[in-house]
Amino acid sequence: MFARYRSFRAIACVAALVSLACASSAVQITKQLADGVSLYQEINSTPGSELVVNSVTVDPKVEGVAIKAALSRDVVYTGDVFKGTETIGSLVGRRGACVGINCDFFPIGTDAAGDPLGVCVIDGELVSEPSAHHAVMAMLKDGTFAFDNPTWSASLTLPNGISRQIDGVNRFRDTNQVIAYTSIFDSATRSKFKGTEVVCTSDDLPVECGKVINLIVTEVRVDAVNTPIPKGGMVLSAGGPAASFLSANLKPGDKLTVRFDIKSAANVDWTQVQQAVGGRPWVLKGGKEYVDLEYEKIGSSSFSTTAHPRTALGITADGKLMLVTVDGRQPGLSRGISLTNLSALMKRLGAVDAINLDGGGSTTMSFRGGIINSPSGGIQRSVANGLLVFANPVAADEVPKLTISAPADGLPAGQPTSLSLVCGDDSRPLAQDQMVKVVWSSSNGMGFINQQGCIAPVRVRHGSIMASYGGQQVTCDVKVIAGPPSELDVKITPDKQDPSLSTAVIELVDKCSNPCVGKPVTLVVTGGKADTESGVFNDAGKFTANITWDRGATTRSVKATSGDLTATCAAPAASTAPAAATTGTATAPDTTPPADTSK
Repeated sequence: MFARYRSFRAIACVAALVSLACASSAVQITKQLADGVSLYQEINSTPGSELVVNSVTVDPKVEGVAIKAALSRDVVYTGDVFKGTETIGSLVGRRGACVGINCDFFPIGTDAAGDPLGVCVIDGELVSEPSAHHAVMAMLKDGTFAFDNPTWSASLTLPNGISRQIDGVNRFRDTNQVIAYTSIFDSATRSKFKGTEVVCTSDDLPVECGKVINLIVTEVRVDAVNTPIPKGGMVLSAGGPAASFLSANLKPGDKLTVRFDIKSAANVDWTQVQQAVGGRPWVLKGGKEYVDLEYEKIGSSSFSTTAHPRTALGITADGKLMLVTVDGRQPGLSRGISLTNLSALMKRLGAVDAINLDGGGSTTMSFRGGIINSPSGGIQRSVANGLLVFANPVAADEVPKLTISAPADGLPAGQPTSLSLVCGDDSRPLAQDQMVKVVWSSSNGMGFINQQGCIAPVRVRHGSIMASYGGQQVTCDVKVIAGPPSELDVKITPDKQDPSLSTAVIELVDKCSNPCVGKPVTLVVTGGKADTESGVFNDAGKFTANITWDRGATTRSVKATSGDLTATCAAPAASTAPAAATTGTATAPDTTPPADTSK
């Protein structure tokens, strides 16, 4: 009961913050992020329809604009706890990009987490092969964009002319498969099961679509695992019958060829593709809303019909690229969107073709390493790859060194704060016509900051606020502190062995469900006695007392008081058998409209 109630309070907190942070129920903000790169932010705070949309439009024809697919940590696999994954904020900041978003789905929580599940092409190099019919975005050498549902075709040809298919590139090998590894995977194959691993050198790398690559065998390793991958070389790794095929037909000094092809379903010339990232499914095709779950092998209908956080890519009629995030799973701030509604949204934003990318907790948009959107889990998720935009900073008036003006003693949760920039030694406020050009972002999931410079602090933690104006980007370290106490709860748990004993846990939180630490509390026990009747709340916002009930007492209760909050919880009468824990809750007056709990 209490957990559900606290969840409601956190929702109400965010709803109040958004309504205070925004002048109306729908706010639309447009800002220039860089030359050829613009941001449109839409915040709808209508109760029951809350939605936060961020859409970046990129003109590839503008001088200085470059669009790059990128692997997290620049390789597919790392042997550390990250397994080749990285947060988008880290990736964007490390690479010096202007903007970045997460892209492909990936096997989260596994050793293969750094492997994008669909196509990935980086600067013409094929890093990951397509999954059957999954939608992808490709950028060609001429700077144009295309969407496709490609399939995979690759083979090796032995010295005797016999050919065999290659099943994949730069991913973990399955049974009876041949996988080709290059150094962009890792320093070794990381194979978990023994097989034949053929080490080769080549002057024809990197791997490119449609390109014949000549290989010279330097070593054939039988019953091998974890073979080192030479720089400028390739390892062909096989298991099961495929391993016997390689060991029986190859020896050091042999020459063979490999070729990697991608077959298009949309007349895309993959030999001309420079960058590509995968996702699924299509949501807009030729200006018409389009979702085909069966074709793209998406088994769960809830993936389409349920409102989730979403990331998407779109192409406009005049050849611009759109990077879009829709926040979700945060009632009161942003509920998320179904695929059908994402189709309609992408069309309204100006796309004629669009695909869905990995969403949920992965949905992230970063500007210069800061976070523009509000990740659903309160923190950034580490992901397998992203799409980065590089561009020249937008021209702006030169101003002295900027500083973010923020409260030095912390931001109370539940109390929105408007931020400002000051410049120079005399801390002059930045002029209003300059303030509207400032791009705001944050870190560490402490709250949501909109592009009007209003932060809605929610979670007690340390973090950073970033503000960018022209070529300057300044950072302010801030902490969110607990807001005023808003909810007092008493929970009584009977002892399983002795019905005359119970434990009372009293909890005090603010309106965003953060614990209130160090506040005083007093207890009044009816029908018994507490081992301690007063104290202060600990670091978890809790105070615990052991209760001994009077024999034969017909009324048993614990009343807690902290400040102007009082809560009482009744325990079962003496004649009643031991029962589950009971709860009593009191809250401070709140004018926040009730959240929609119909779903």
